Amino acid sequence: MLRITVILTAAVLLTGCSVDYKAEVDSDTTWSGAFGNRTVDGSGKTTVDLPDDDPVCCTVQKMTESGRLRVRVVADGGGILGPSDSDWVETTASYGVVTACSEE
Repeated sequence: MLRITVILTAAVLLTGCSVDYKAEVDSDTTWSGAFGNRTVDGSGKTTVDLPDDDPVCCTVQKMTESGRLRVRVVADGGGILGPSDSDWVETTASYGVVTACSEE
């Protein structure tokens, strides 16, 4: 048992703990959102880099009455026991707003 613990600890240390967060936006309309310390306007599907804080959130609003908007936060890195991707948060409401956050 001690041998497995030592191996897992070494693997975590060797892979590092750096996490790169990104927001995935998927929409069939135009949208505007707050991603960390900046605002991004867009349409359709895109990926936006986020600050590497933990937790990190983004809030995105549809700029139209009709259509669909969904957002999630994904994490790259973090080692073996690093954070996982968040679930999609979706709206079809007129000028609907969604907020997605990384999981701690």
